[in-house]
Amino acid sequence: MMQPIPWTTVQIEEALALAPVAGQDNTDLVFTGVSTNSRTIGPQELFVALGGEKFDGHTFVAGLVDKGIKGFVVSNGFMNTLDQGLKDRWNACNCRFFPVDNTLTALGDLARYQRIRANVRVVAITGSNGKTSTRKMTGGIFNQRFRTLTTQGNFNNEIGLPLTLLNLSDQHEWAVVEMGMSHPGEIERLARIALPDIGVITNTADCHLEGLGTIENVARAKAELLTGLGANGTAVLNLDDPRFEILASAAAANPGINQTICFTVAQAGDDLVRAENITPHGQGIGFTLVAGNKERCEVLLSTPARFMVNNALAATAAALAAGIPMAEIADGLCGFEPVAGRMHLVRGFNGTTIMDDTYNANPGSVQAALETLGRSAGRAGCVAVLGDMLELGERSPELHQKVGRAAAVAGISRLYVHGAMAAHVIDGAVAAGLSPEMALAGTKEEIVSALMENTAENAWVLVKGSRGMRLEEIVNRLTGFPATEAGTT
Repeated sequence: MMQPIPWTTVQIEEALALAPVAGQDNTDLVFTGVSTNSRTIGPQELFVALGGEKFDGHTFVAGLVDKGIKGFVVSNGFMNTLDQGLKDRWNACNCRFFPVDNTLTALGDLARYQRIRANVRVVAITGSNGKTSTRKMTGGIFNQRFRTLTTQGNFNNEIGLPLTLLNLSDQHEWAVVEMGMSHPGEIERLARIALPDIGVITNTADCHLEGLGTIENVARAKAELLTGLGANGTAVLNLDDPRFEILASAAAANPGINQTICFTVAQAGDDLVRAENITPHGQGIGFTLVAGNKERCEVLLSTPARFMVNNALAATAAALAAGIPMAEIADGLCGFEPVAGRMHLVRGFNGTTIMDDTYNANPGSVQAALETLGRSAGRAGCVAVLGDMLELGERSPELHQKVGRAAAVAGISRLYVHGAMAAHVIDGAVAAGLSPEMALAGTKEEIVSALMENTAENAWVLVKGSRGMRLEEIVNRLTGFPATEAGTT
């Protein structure tokens, strides 16, 4: 494993633009990395004391000093809360304290400094749906040719992205990072930290409407990534997205972008990255990958989800911008394995196939998952377990009714719904033809019991809801698989 570039006290001063409050010995200390976690911090790492709703990292500083930690990034007022005796004792331990206005901003400043001195190039990926799968596909492709750092788990927010970049070593050549958001300005701040060379926007959809108001504002918030691309940057955009013009306008407004690569499953064109002959293959899906009508190769993805083809095209466009040949791109895509919680197929009770798509949900992703369920199940029969889609604001009842209708249209035999919006989902499904007797709103325990009792042998069961609904608990009961981690969309 490649080790992060170490930090000297002088380099931390440069990154934060301030001098530390030094201990008795003014020698230049060396830190092997940066941590925000008091439980897992290494003995020679720098601790950044973040504050939050449920915790304050400053409360762990005293214990970490006792454990031998020598470096701390703390808020300005923290040192003033200490009595002189404690200050003297910590000085005697030769600790270095870097007092800053905002420790979260300081974490980003350290990550930006690390990104620059690592001298890597960066692919940044955002979008309403498909970010994580696209990031995994892109990382799989890039790793065949370059030493590549990729976002791990769900580290895609203002804490997670910096922690990813702080893992850069002097051997890495590329970083592939994921960016999530829920309010305007978040992607812009992440882009200022990551300084991406290639910016990928997978799509825009109804999500985070509480913080953004309209789907057009969602597109504008995602387009903030494009304003952060530097000189000779490449924008990768979904030509089939209904908000494409908003995204394209943002790309055109940045003079640093020297090319825009568009991908599509619905249109033809000499300069497009396209998919032809999309065909189900058992529990996978195959297609012909086409780049500019010049190069073609066959790809088989290990997922039945047709919308994963769009993610594969986005990853392909990013790889082409980095100069990776089509043959290597196809090899990388064929090696893709879905992430747990994202259209991940697992064997369940009574021979059932469980479609674990519990990582998150918005109207577009739920409808796409339901369509995949209907196509994949065939004569085996299909069942949907749906949870609330969160952060949809005043349109939430209407949008939940819409996915209920989509469930009925997909041909499900039974519908189970959990959450405050359950009645709206069932209303939509019944209005579209599902028998009321085939729909149940209940607790997770009630849904699991009903599934075990009423699901036919070899049926397909989709489980999907927003992250906050924790529907992976239902998947665990049906399959015994461990829970997925929380994250930001």
